[in-house]
Amino acid sequence: MKKFFTLIAVAAMAFAAQANVLTVCDGGEYGYEASTIPIYGLYADEVGTIGQMIYPAELLSEMAGSQITGVKFYTTAYYFENYADIDDAAYYDYINFSNATIQLSLKTVDEAGFVTVAEIVGATPVATTVPVEGDDFMMFNLDEPFNYQGGNLLVECKVIEAGSYGSTYFFGDVIGYNSCYYAYNSSNGTYDFLPMASFTYEAGSIPVDPTIDPVAVGAPVFQGYTIDGITGYGVGITPTTEGSEIMYRVLIWDPVTEEWVLRTDWTLYEGIEGEIWFENNGEKVRIEAYAFIGDNRSQDVAYEFTVATALDELMSGKTVAGVRYFNMAGQEMQQAEGLTIVVTTYTDGTTNAVKVVK
Repeated sequence: MKKFFTLIAVAAMAFAAQANVLTVCDGGEYGYEASTIPIYGLYADEVGTIGQMIYPAELLSEMAGSQITGVKFYTTAYYFENYADIDDAAYYDYINFSNATIQLSLKTVDEAGFVTVAEIVGATPVATTVPVEGDDFMMFNLDEPFNYQGGNLLVECKVIEAGSYGSTYFFGDVIGYNSCYYAYNSSNGTYDFLPMASFTYEAGSIPVDPTIDPVAVGAPVFQGYTIDGITGYGVGITPTTEGSEIMYRVLIWDPVTEEWVLRTDWTLYEGIEGEIWFENNGEKVRIEAYAFIGDNRSQDVAYEFTVATALDELMSGKTVAGVRYFNMAGQEMQQAEGLTIVVTTYTDGTTNAVKVVK
């Protein structure tokens, strides 16, 4: 898959992050629904088998404003070993499907459950795992942390590479509404069951969505530009209130549905010197952002553009007066080569420097 965008020339941000574990839905309920959620092992040999669970915000409030780094589900074997005090091995239910690659995806949603039998689309893939036969758990370690600011959390498990099959049961809680969706083969449906899950997270690494107060915090401003000789479009975001930080997200225009589709959820902008670089020429992009200080935030602002080559008219209205190329030792070069610092001077006298790989 072609990389959508690259963050370049960013300043590192330091957070006092602390690893924590939040375990929810450990009531020990199980039944037929526990054999299909979070994944139906009997159809682990079929690509596309899917389970979706919506964990309500009140269950996860402890980790709001944090980065999720891992998600773990438990079989009934774990339950009987740790909760039921039963020694009879017949009650145990270990993972009995293997070699299937399961993809975990996450998304913050407005829905508290599934009113109709239909999956929620647009979740962001964050991890994969190959369940180990004989384990009493299924663990996902995220490739990159998932920013969770609060709200209902959709957790999706999907078979993306077929393996063997089995009938492993998981356990959790009965919630009282259709909190889970499943689909396999030609069957689908919903359950009022949520599997026990442990979320590993780094506390306090991103802000909980604060109160809008444009008087206390001014909205950030965007600067977009292209660089001569390099296909793409760079975007910088600058705060207008001293001491404020910025959250942003990226949406892409879908010409078929004629709607904006979320590509990346709210992410902390990594410093005034950072730029977001888009490389898919001709793509229509919308960036939304707000600034915050403590419990106060600005109003949302948006910036829309079409990714263009440097030979096209600049979307920001700036005109390039000249471009100079320097290597990492500070020596000027005739053209960009390897890791290069590109210094662009505009006709209004402003300059911009960015690191690129050419």
